[in-house]
Amino acid sequence: MIGERVAGRFVIEAQLGSGGMGWVWRGRDSKLDRVVALKQVRADVGRLPELKARAEREAQALARIDHPGIVRVHDVLDAPDGPWIVMDYVQGTVLGALIERAPLSEPAVVRIGAQALDALAAAHAVGVLHRDVKPDNILITAAGSVVLVDFGIAAIEGHERITMLGHIIGTPDFLAPERIRGTPVGPAADLWSLGATLYTALEGRPPFRKSTEEATRFAILTSPPDPMIRAVRLKPTLNRLLAKSPANRMTAGELARQLERAAGGDRGAGPRPPSRAATATQPRPPREDEVARANGGPGSRGASGGRGASAGGGGAGAGVAARRVRRTLADVGDAERGSMILTLPPDEAAVLLAERWKLFTTAAVEEMCRQAAKSATILQMLLPARAGWLLNQVRDPRLVARVVLAMSAHHRGLVLGQMHDRHSAAAIEAMADIDARQTGLAVAAMQKDPAAQALSRLPPATIAGLLAQAPPSCRGGLVPLLPSGIREDVARRLAH
Repeated sequence: MIGERVAGRFVIEAQLGSGGMGWVWRGRDSKLDRVVALKQVRADVGRLPELKARAEREAQALARIDHPGIVRVHDVLDAPDGPWIVMDYVQGTVLGALIERAPLSEPAVVRIGAQALDALAAAHAVGVLHRDVKPDNILITAAGSVVLVDFGIAAIEGHERITMLGHIIGTPDFLAPERIRGTPVGPAADLWSLGATLYTALEGRPPFRKSTEEATRFAILTSPPDPMIRAVRLKPTLNRLLAKSPANRMTAGELARQLERAAGGDRGAGPRPPSRAATATQPRPPREDEVARANGGPGSRGASGGRGASAGGGGAGAGVAARRVRRTLADVGDAERGSMILTLPPDEAAVLLAERWKLFTTAAVEEMCRQAAKSATILQMLLPARAGWLLNQVRDPRLVARVVLAMSAHHRGLVLGQMHDRHSAAAIEAMADIDARQTGLAVAAMQKDPAAQALSRLPPATIAGLLAQAPPSCRGGLVPLLPSGIREDVARRLAH
């Protein structure tokens, strides 16, 4: 790649890094003789039209923000290998690299936090969420200025999300609880991620880091942050930023005032005064996709109720029960294994299932699925591929259907998309008999290829009935992917 030209004008000189949506290169603009940053949008996360739309969305997000802490975008290039974004080249060190050397002092964290907040508030003021605030996306220049980078998964108010529905993007350590649950997010989610980032900078470790990604997500949803050792003035501020409920977190204005107080009133050493964006009323959160809205948001069964209850009532007894089940799990019969794990609080059960999943054969998973609501709460805490693997073993699609329908809309599509298309098709057909509306929305939440493969196994009348319940954009994306004979029949039925 080094030495190659992009769009005949920009010469690649070095790789600077990578993010959730692509790679960033240092390049030289041969026409204007200046150094630029070139972001190559990853070609393995979507089709070319979607990649182009994603690149344009990121460029639009950056172009809407006028702030020294956010890189300027100059152009979007339509190259044969996919889109590229041309941005300012900012030289500096990512915060993550500084933390790896040693935790930062509290005054340094305050200064970085104030500047990062100022940049985030400027983005929020024009309806843009970052969605991936973390140490590796905060750049510190030689002059000590803070620059936010990688808006590649940003959401823009009033624009449809391009990222595939049902697909969580972001680093687990810094994902706000509402993003893990799949419920609508707003500026408070970025502030939670900023709080987790500042905690990490100060303590040298993320606040909820566990041995696996699943366990980390469970901790974010159900546990308090690990005790802070180095924090003094920032301790109450970080605890409020990391609240589970967005309603209990600080606003940007409150955080700006707390950071100024933590700086001790020394304007020379502390953060600069917050901009008007930081103290303004926060805008209405960007609209989430139609699928999430149709499911009813935070009140969905698997999303918050079960987890919240286990967090408040587990205690030492739950830990003893988990250890007892862990010791005896391998020695009991398959069906008993499935019922045993349901006796635990959902977060404990999910951790154990993630570790001992190979023990859960068909009989064990089927026994679990007989209690649909409990199983849904546990399975949607796992990695989607693991949950899909487990449900593939269930012989009765009606059992799978009840479990999947008990999940949040976000997780329905995520898990169905990870199942074998033969099993997901059978589950979708059984789900449609129970609730056609929610099944149509679940299909819409799947990635296109798995959804089309599953639908292709169903009768055209069933496919048309499901797609009639899905958003128009979903119908337009899925119908062309169906086999020709089925496609024509489905299109004819939808037209009527």
